[in-house]
Amino acid sequence: MDTLAFWLPLFLLFFSALLGALIKRRSCDHCLKKFAGKEVLIELDSEHWISGELQVFAQGIELIMPDEKVTPFTSVHSRIIHSSEVEKIPLFIRQAPDPDTRSGVEWHKEREKLLNPPFFKRLQRASLNSYNMLRDSFAQALKAIVGTVSKDTRLGKTKDADKRLLDMQNNLTDMVPNAWEPILEKYRGKVVAVERKSSTGEVYESGILEDYSNRFLLLRDVKISDPEILSGLHACGKCKSNAYDVLYSRSQTILRYSIQA
Repeated sequence: MDTLAFWLPLFLLFFSALLGALIKRRSCDHCLKKFAGKEVLIELDSEHWISGELQVFAQGIELIMPDEKVTPFTSVHSRIIHSSEVEKIPLFIRQAPDPDTRSGVEWHKEREKLLNPPFFKRLQRASLNSYNMLRDSFAQALKAIVGTVSKDTRLGKTKDADKRLLDMQNNLTDMVPNAWEPILEKYRGKVVAVERKSSTGEVYESGILEDYSNRFLLLRDVKISDPEILSGLHACGKCKSNAYDVLYSRSQTILRYSIQA
């Protein structure tokens, strides 16, 4: 039991399980995390809108309501929405802050940086895109390295060893969970129009494409014209602004047009 051949397999299996648990615990959608801690408005169904401070977790979200809501059984402080329910939410709306406030000034600066990104931001994004283009190669290289380390050890004879190695490989390569799509990447920081379906038919809304993921499209400074959404904003007292940041579900929304600035 003092040999490396005995302890190394146990260490690798323990390390892969621990790493996988830590990554899964923090593996939230990076677009959704940009709304974390902010007050958002979501549509649970065509006639039910709720608002609150968004808290993001790996397996769902929580909306902390500004005022406790009295129900037949108790006073409700927050609403928990599980991952299977989050997938059905068509969009998240964040109202742009008042331009005369400090938050409004910061929001405007972020908007300008999005349209004219500084050199460091462009370099950071280029590095991320390069990683995502080569991530399959990294995955194969990692698999070869782990396979070489475990060769001629008891790891290969351990039950479910292949599955554990595959899990560790996937966990390591998924540490940067950003989808890289050439068309969407081309129009980051540009004014675009998205197309989505509502009960009244197809709806088109324009804004600045800030980011995207496998599940969401994030647009800034969106001009909302959909009567259903405007009605929901009015019901929640969020119709004082003409500009909103909107997180669209890609299952119901697609980028359709580029718009000349």
